[in-house]
Amino acid sequence: MHPSITTGLDGAIYQGYPAVQHGPWNQLLHCPGNACHVHYGHGTYNIKQLPSDPHAYYHYLGPLVPLSIRNKEILSLIEKAIDGEYSAIACYQQLKNNAPSQQIKKIIHEIRQDELRHYQTFTALYTTLTGKKYNPKVSEPCPSSFKKGIDFAFHDEQETVDLYLDIAYQTDNKQIKEEFLRAAHDEQNHAVWFLYFMK
Repeated sequence: MHPSITTGLDGAIYQGYPAVQHGPWNQLLHCPGNACHVHYGHGTYNIKQLPSDPHAYYHYLGPLVPLSIRNKEILSLIEKAIDGEYSAIACYQQLKNNAPSQQIKKIIHEIRQDELRHYQTFTALYTTLTGKKYNPKVSEPCPSSFKKGIDFAFHDEQETVDLYLDIAYQTDNKQIKEEFLRAAHDEQNHAVWFLYFMK
């Protein structure tokens, strides 16, 4: 079983490149244990480890990967994004209902409106790409208490930023790239608010 480079989400994507110290975008490979992780096209990630097996083969989601494979992977990530937005909409309604002040209720309402807009945008993109309507599901239940819910929302928003950057930097589709970069910016702002509420 060869070590793999992944997007940090769905495991090995494509096999065919011999192990080297740099990826196809001249990025160092980060290989904790038996798996490698690369964020393509994003030069600001800190890469600390190199593969130790000189005969290993790694998986890339790069420009030499067949388009059908890359498109399938992007659709899978968009489905994950839609599920996340669907879950956030429900969770933030619950947080809003349990908020201790009108000011916090108002801010959470505005955050929820952003998530609703993301959900509508992503589902429309999915339908345009596939000709099908995606049926979302709750990816993870929201904690019942306000304090735990805020902590959950903060960490979820941070993970969502990474997911959206992964999607944006793995696609050549300009509309997908722009929408997910914009959404990633929104999610980072949400994380700041939830961190503030945690104090």
